[in-house]
Amino acid sequence: MPKKRAKTSYQLIDSPDGDIKALMDQLTKIRTLNNSLHQYINPTLSEHCRVVNIRKSTLVVAVDSAVWANKLRFQVPDLLSNLRSEGYLSLASIDLIVQPK
Repeated sequence: MPKKRAKTSYQLIDSPDGDIKALMDQLTKIRTLNNSLHQYINPTLSEHCRVVNIRKSTLVVAVDSAVWANKLRFQVPDLLSNLRSEGYLSLASIDLIVQPK
């Protein structure tokens, strides 16, 4: 049985099927969505929430407490509309999770 060759750094980072490239693309998308999210909510609320993941058509946002989650929950329909208008047409929902700092 032949040995598997170790992947080069180029294969991990720059190749289209590279594992690290896919991870970096996901992180870039999350960072961009986080910036967009903060653009559409008031600064006080913005300090207490952050985008932590995007799974298929669901944006996952972490908030510091249930109080902030409740305040953000009222803005979800407008946020979805605004994010879709920015080009995130596949977004169908926003899940809120409580993650104290």
